[in-house]
Amino acid sequence: MIKAGIECNIRTYTTLIDGYARRGSLEEALRLCDEMVERGLMPNTVIYNSIIHWLYTEEDVEGASSLLLDMIDKRLNPDQFTYSILTKGLCRNGYVKQALEFYNNVLEKHLIEDKFSYNILINNLCRKGNLTGAKQLLCRMFVRGLIPDLVTYGTLIDGYCKEGNIESAVQVYENMIKVEEKPNLVIYNSIINGLCKEASVDVAKCLLDALQKMRLLEVITFNTLINGYCISGKFAEAFALFSEMRNVGILVNKASYNILINFMCKSGCYQQARELMKMMILRGMVPDAITYTTLVTNFSKNCRPEELIDLHDYMVLKGVIPDRQTYKATVYPLL
Repeated sequence: MIKAGIECNIRTYTTLIDGYARRGSLEEALRLCDEMVERGLMPNTVIYNSIIHWLYTEEDVEGASSLLLDMIDKRLNPDQFTYSILTKGLCRNGYVKQALEFYNNVLEKHLIEDKFSYNILINNLCRKGNLTGAKQLLCRMFVRGLIPDLVTYGTLIDGYCKEGNIESAVQVYENMIKVEEKPNLVIYNSIINGLCKEASVDVAKCLLDALQKMRLLEVITFNTLINGYCISGKFAEAFALFSEMRNVGILVNKASYNILINFMCKSGCYQQARELMKMMILRGMVPDAITYTTLVTNFSKNCRPEELIDLHDYMVLKGVIPDRQTYKATVYPLL
């Protein structure tokens, strides 16, 4: 364009730089930034945000940090998107502590802060198991006048449930209700999963019954509770819930069968496990590698070699390729 005598403006450069950055041609994008300055055009915040974002995507944390300093040197004020990009980029590359330090610095200088960045930090703190730090950030949001959303609450609740701290998860849930933030099914599933892990399956069932009344139902919710019943040894309740799924219009999936088959095998109920696989096939579902590995591993200890080979051949016939574990479980007993 320049060779043809066509003058490039900031909008043209912004489009070109973003295009190069998206392609991974970051050197070319940075070269265009330098070219802009040579031609008397100052790269704007949008351009810097674009390059910083793609530098983090390429895991070039040092390059992104250097570009931020260059941005500040040129007296360009980072905006809400800059801080969000930096927070997400640092966390994505494993620098959660640095992201927190950076954000604390932002707060001290009374710069822009946003809900999106808080959610990123809370999510990464939960993943690291730092629920105390995550809860502190939630409190800070309220102090700063930012209203937590479903993502904020859902992340904290899921973090507490995975940690086994169902009491704190329920407290966050109750606080959520108080501020009239309506929980979604993802949040309910997290709580049901947490209750099942704590062997509070009866409480989890009460919550599922409440969800039925609200018409908030999906197969993963039932599967979670079926798994919880099986872990607690309540197989009658697990099968009753399995049957209930069809009555309320929820389609049973492979995971539903695999959960029951797995626990039937673990309990030595091999005939019931076989019957479940047959039922699965009759209802038009092809057993997958998980189904076969579970059956083969357990049958190899208790069945005749002929039955084990028949099961393996049937698996191959249905197009399921045996993985290493299935192959070992099939072959070793025959040696």
